[in-house]
Amino acid sequence: MIKKSLYIILIIVSGLSCYNPFSPPEVGPGFMAPVASQTDPDSVLKNFKYAYEYRDIITYENCLDQGFLFYYIDQNDITGELQEQWIQRSDDVERTRGVFKVFDDIRLETWEVFPLPSEYDSLTHEELKLRQANFHLSLTDIDGDYNYEHLEATGFAKFKFRRSEDGFWRIVYWQDNSIQGQ
Repeated sequence: MIKKSLYIILIIVSGLSCYNPFSPPEVGPGFMAPVASQTDPDSVLKNFKYAYEYRDIITYENCLDQGFLFYYIDQNDITGELQEQWIQRSDDVERTRGVFKVFDDIRLETWEVFPLPSEYDSLTHEELKLRQANFHLSLTDIDGDYNYEHLEATGFAKFKFRRSEDGFWRIVYWQDNSIQGQ
């Protein structure tokens, strides 16, 4: 009986030694909460918000389609001239990784999402679902590593989504129409 009890305890202890309760859950569609399975555009936006607020670059990348484009208008600090900016997926992921590194507190608030009529891709003829989201983004360097920088952006963004080959929805286009301030 003692031998059997020791054997059971040994199995339990060895099983627990492989488990780390402080390790974050794996991310991706269908894994543990709070990451939602990306079965529709709204669940992608939930993951997008989660990725920003928890500075989770893996979840962020999973929200983006391989053909992703980010579009925004930037104002030249010297001339005041407005310039259109187009950023592809790989560059956007690197820029977002930098944002996650610099800012300790990221809040994506006033997240109201409105469905828009679907569009069809002119080349592939596949359906693209559209959403417009009103938001307020607040970025703060709390620990002072980057001079206690605080930035804010308020406005709306237009997103286009496509169903990827794996069956999950992802953002293929993001148009940022925000007003930025400090």
